[in-house]
Amino acid sequence: MACRDGLVVARQLGLRKVWLESDCQELIKLWHEGDKQHSNILPILKDIRELSSLFEDFKFSFINRNCNRVAHTLAKQVTSEIQAGWWQQIPTCRDR
Repeated sequence: MACRDGLVVARQLGLRKVWLESDCQELIKLWHEGDKQHSNILPILKDIRELSSLFEDFKFSFINRNCNRVAHTLAKQVTSEIQAGWWQQIPTCRDR
């Protein structure tokens, strides 16, 4: 859902080229299988595919969690009350 929501925000910002990265290998595998799979997240993948077609250029790829430390740290800041946000300044992303 975070990937889908990120694309919605990217579209609202008027971005034309998007490279979406995930540290979930299973998600990327399901993405490449397309409609040939029967995952519970197929409706979300279809939303992502539909949104991705709205960009001039789109890539969706796997990135190792070690290389994705900043995104992982920021994701930890999400709470049940605040599920989306916007930083006005560069957030601090130190390992804790």
